Amino acid sequence: MKWIETKLRMPVYSPVVQRGRLFSELECLKPASLISIIGDSGYGKTTLVASYIHEKKIPAVWYNLTVSDRYKHVFISYLKAGIMEKLHKKRPTANTSPESTEAEFEELLLLLTAQKEPLCIVLDDYQSVNQSPEIKAVMKELLAHCSPFIRFIIISRVRPNLSISRLKTEGKYKELTTDDIAFTLAETEEFFHSAHQLKLEPHELELIYKKTEGWIASYQLILGIISKMAAKERAQFWTQFPHVQDIYDYLSSEVFEAQSEEIKEFLCETSLLPELNPEIIDELLGRKDSKHILQQLQREHLFIASESEGTTRYHGLFREFLYQKYKERASSITLQEQQLKLAAIYESRYQFVYAFVYSVIGKDYPAAARLMELISHRYNPIESMVFLDGWLEEMTLEKNIANNTLFLIRCVPLSIIQQLIAQFEKNMALLKEKNNKLWLCSLQHRLATIFLMHGDLMKAKQLFLESLQESERFQDRPMTALNLNLLAEIQRYFGEYKEALQNVRRSLFISEKYGHKHTQLHALDTIATICLDEGKLDEADLHIQQALTIAKKYDRSSLFFIYTTMGRMLRMRGDLNGAIKWGKKAVDISEEYNINFDIGWSNRELGLSYIEGKQWQQAENCLMEASRAFELFAYYRCTVIKSQIELYRQKNDRVREKQKITEFVQLCKEHNFYWEEAGIKAVEGVIIKEKQKVPLEIQTLGPLKIFYKGQPVIIKRKSSLRLLQFLVTNRNKKIEKDILLDALFPNGSLESVQNQLHVTVSTLRKALEPPLKKGGHSRFISRSDNHYLFHTTEIDLDIERFCQLASAGREANSPVNIKKLLAAEALYRGDYLEEYPYEHYVEAERENMRSLFMKICRTLAQYYEQQEEYEKCFTYFEKLIKKDPYQEEVYFDYITLLLRQNMTTEANRLARQLVIHVEEEMGIDIRGRMHRLFSTFNRVPVF
Repeated sequence: MKWIETKLRMPVYSPVVQRGRLFSELECLKPASLISIIGDSGYGKTTLVASYIHEKKIPAVWYNLTVSDRYKHVFISYLKAGIMEKLHKKRPTANTSPESTEAEFEELLLLLTAQKEPLCIVLDDYQSVNQSPEIKAVMKELLAHCSPFIRFIIISRVRPNLSISRLKTEGKYKELTTDDIAFTLAETEEFFHSAHQLKLEPHELELIYKKTEGWIASYQLILGIISKMAAKERAQFWTQFPHVQDIYDYLSSEVFEAQSEEIKEFLCETSLLPELNPEIIDELLGRKDSKHILQQLQREHLFIASESEGTTRYHGLFREFLYQKYKERASSITLQEQQLKLAAIYESRYQFVYAFVYSVIGKDYPAAARLMELISHRYNPIESMVFLDGWLEEMTLEKNIANNTLFLIRCVPLSIIQQLIAQFEKNMALLKEKNNKLWLCSLQHRLATIFLMHGDLMKAKQLFLESLQESERFQDRPMTALNLNLLAEIQRYFGEYKEALQNVRRSLFISEKYGHKHTQLHALDTIATICLDEGKLDEADLHIQQALTIAKKYDRSSLFFIYTTMGRMLRMRGDLNGAIKWGKKAVDISEEYNINFDIGWSNRELGLSYIEGKQWQQAENCLMEASRAFELFAYYRCTVIKSQIELYRQKNDRVREKQKITEFVQLCKEHNFYWEEAGIKAVEGVIIKEKQKVPLEIQTLGPLKIFYKGQPVIIKRKSSLRLLQFLVTNRNKKIEKDILLDALFPNGSLESVQNQLHVTVSTLRKALEPPLKKGGHSRFISRSDNHYLFHTTEIDLDIERFCQLASAGREANSPVNIKKLLAAEALYRGDYLEEYPYEHYVEAERENMRSLFMKICRTLAQYYEQQEEYEKCFTYFEKLIKKDPYQEEVYFDYITLLLRQNMTTEANRLARQLVIHVEEEMGIDIRGRMHRLFSTFNRVPVF
């Protein structure tokens, strides 16, 4: 047997990070123990043990195993030689021959049994001999009979094939796995900052740690790339991370190429899955042995992680690598087929969120829209929207933030928009606190898109600008292009055509230069729209045709945009038949997807074509459908109302025209659509000119009171009274008949409750409008198909006047606005429908009005404080506390003002009141803060 010196040589000790936490794990064992260090390639197993032995000055024998050591006589020869050299500074004179193996083994056992001093025996790369029955037998004898001073450390990629039950029961076995030896976030920082003096931003360290999961080998490879980069160059690098060729080369040579062709194929095909469920894999790949293969891969520690829930998955970097390998091996059609097959599998298993994700990535947008609707009714909606915060990309490994954002936001259930905005703003605050600009950029883009879709255009514009700045810095070109395009869309709404055209052309240039089809088609559509605004029809036609070709091939979910633009162009050319034809195509595709935004967008444009053709009923139907679909898309609903005003003006329907004018003005003021100012002034002039004294007055703030032409109205039927409460709460909105039935008559047969509803509506109509002859002619309660609508245009409704006056609080505190706030306060005679505290359908509106009243009082208190009218200021603080005695910050502001005015007695009264309500009742400790406040004014509080 040829002797190989390096087999008994301890590796060069070169740790870059102190592993104190792991040293503690290695030292906590009793003597005569076995420690197994098990982990995937590149996790620093050997370096860990070598540094531990070196720094702790532990006597050790190091044996580097290879496949040739699987024979008993070879294993004993090297092990005995290492021990003899360590203990007696000499080696055996001859190698162990197969014939003398047993005798040599007996001698080795005697040697280890007699050991009186601590000795560590390290068996590195144990996976090389793990399946050898001879070595298993040898290790069994050694572990059973060696001296208590002997400690074995096995370093392996797989769990040792040894019987260790006895050692475990005696507390003499310790096992460290990949999860244990991976770098922590703190060790990541130490590696880059302390060991290599590379000062990375916290968000860079967090990104490395999250994506690599502490895989140590990748750190060295990353270091080699970024060590000489400037911060700007690193910003671009992170947008592509972890697509790093050096990392992929390592995984290829060290892991992937060592597998059989069958396993390689299995690894690639299963990279599509976020979780490795053998049943799903069998169904996807048409096999029956996935469980067996996964168990084999786990035994070999092939970058498979086990989750606490019992699921398994590939290590994130390894999965990214495998997915890229799969894309090299399979065609794009095959990939799409497998993604859609996965969507069907997940849907059949009622895993609808996963099914949605794979429908999106497989570009089956109608199925995705259908699944989203199902998800929104099936789960807690805010929880099911977690994929919007990056989960889609995390699951599917496609970097499609820009591509998917518009579709995702259009899919968002309207009922959760405010919750989603609040969650995103909270996440943004955390990212800003951490200075994590890379992830913040994506979140700003998504939140800006939500604000754009739902009417807060000023916030959307600001967020798009912020996201644009960072996406340009990180050179994230798809997101830069989409930010520019959507920014141009907002500027177009504002009438800033020069700036809009400049931005959208930049978007188109980036898209075409770098081949981003999704943003290219949207930029083309936006340019075409601007051209139509400016009357450049031929130029618009050219861009529309290009966008249409791209959309048909790459993004069918955006076709309805292009179809509506085509319809508008044909209408402007006078081709009404063509305009209606394309408009109908847009409506058809939007109904196929069943997404409210798409339905509203396409129906409004088709309605305009019907108006042009004087097809009044078709136009009205389209615009009503658009208004319904845009119910929570405030700005787009505003555009529909403008179209409805034009419709009723051309029909000479003055009553409905005035109703829509009032609705238009109210909506514009409510959302501060200041760029519609000219239109607002025009329609306000119509209102002022034609407004007549309204006959019906309803007071809902405080006791419910109703007057018709100055005479009190009494509604005796309880169901009619409840119906009025429901209608006022949902005023000027179409309400489905079934919703009314559920709210008013939760019990009873369908026929019975329908009859009750008919009588209830009839009674209420008669009570509110005594001269009414037929219900269908009611000025206040109308019915269309299965919908009811409560019109307030000709009603003096205190809650509407209260909201309109209160909107002044969002503007500068001028004397004029203060008068409006005082008028609003005077209207608030009590909580909304306060006599009916248990009607669930008024609770949200009651809380909104209560909150608005509190804001008014706070604004007035601040105003009078600035004017040094302190008595009035104190009055509003008292109103705030009376309304809500648990507002800690109101108390402190009030007490601060009292102390400034040397009103210590009053300040102490409030302090005692605060202790009762906040500390004693709610368990919140506020005494310390109170002492600090009083001490600022050299006072001591008396509780």
